[in-house]
Amino acid sequence: MEIVAKMMKKSMSSKARPEAKKLNIYMVSLIFTQLVNLQQLIKSITDFVGKGQLIKTDVLLECIKLSIDSIIQSMLYDRYDFDTQLNRIREELEHLNIRYSEVKIKSLYPRLIKLDLTINSPPNDLTLLSIQALLENIINEPLRLIVENKKGRQTRIKVYSSSVFKINHGVSYVGKGGSKVSGDSYVYESYTNGLTLMALSDGMGNGDAASKESSEALTILKCLLSFNIPAKAAIKTLQKLKQHSNADERFFSLDICMIDKERQRATFYKKGATPTFLIRDNQVETINLPQLPVGVMTDQDVEKVTFTLEEDDIIIMCSDGIIDQYRDLEQFEQLILGQVGKPPKLISKSILHSTINRSKGVIKDDMLVLAMEYRREAVNQIKIA
Repeated sequence: MEIVAKMMKKSMSSKARPEAKKLNIYMVSLIFTQLVNLQQLIKSITDFVGKGQLIKTDVLLECIKLSIDSIIQSMLYDRYDFDTQLNRIREELEHLNIRYSEVKIKSLYPRLIKLDLTINSPPNDLTLLSIQALLENIINEPLRLIVENKKGRQTRIKVYSSSVFKINHGVSYVGKGGSKVSGDSYVYESYTNGLTLMALSDGMGNGDAASKESSEALTILKCLLSFNIPAKAAIKTLQKLKQHSNADERFFSLDICMIDKERQRATFYKKGATPTFLIRDNQVETINLPQLPVGVMTDQDVEKVTFTLEEDDIIIMCSDGIIDQYRDLEQFEQLILGQVGKPPKLISKSILHSTINRSKGVIKDDMLVLAMEYRREAVNQIKIA
């Protein structure tokens, strides 16, 4: 609390520059947002564990400690300090022998970066790439540059957060026997750090109990990741929470895809989940990580696999209610290849309906399909205006 008090006092200092005051107001709002997230996390843990269920105190405290540590780090991180970042940018430019007449920071908000830079000579491609690299290293996110020529030999460069790629997604699901209640749950969440979470969870059995278990597990996962806690640590925490409160020996699967849009990376984690399918150039790449479901054991390591994404990639995630209706994966792969060219919402709907038709309309299990398309926006990373 002493650290919080010092940060609040510093942020409200009357001697701060106008830009710094605006920035510190953002920092304070960020802290309160994280506190709200923490409140939601604690409530989700309580609901997840269930009334009358016991859980080891050290497991609960470890979960909360991870979140508190993240809040403190966000308060101490100098990314949001105008003066500190301005000095770092100037030092790096001088280190590269780039002569400048002005560096102006308009915004350091995550994913909303705005900088103006004026250099004293027309830049070549190598210089522009060097400027982009040093700024990305300091600000810690992908950026795009717009170059505007000025009078004489001076050149103005406008710097923004990169927004080259976008994700379109669609989901379709149905409960066993056509029920509106399904034990298969999903979450899609975009975070301020540029990461996008897509995850499925299949609760044990069907109906309300399975639905409650899988949806609450995904809520906890979503909350933990909102604190910038690494996905591996978040999954391990969820495993411990389940294992130490699993009096009725219930299990659930986790199927997670974390996408860094601008760095063109997709990382997959699986716990008792079905394969994921990556479609590229009319070829299907199967992503499979054989692991036990959550709740079986706590000391099992969390494995992951990372792929470099390319424009027009399609990712298909689905529950076992879908996969089990096909004789083999090759048969299912032929179905999803036939969906190329359709929007994600139609892809997920078509796969679900085709699967139901295979069993003559009999829905033997909960079914869920999540489709994602990775597209490029019409924006260059370095643009000459």
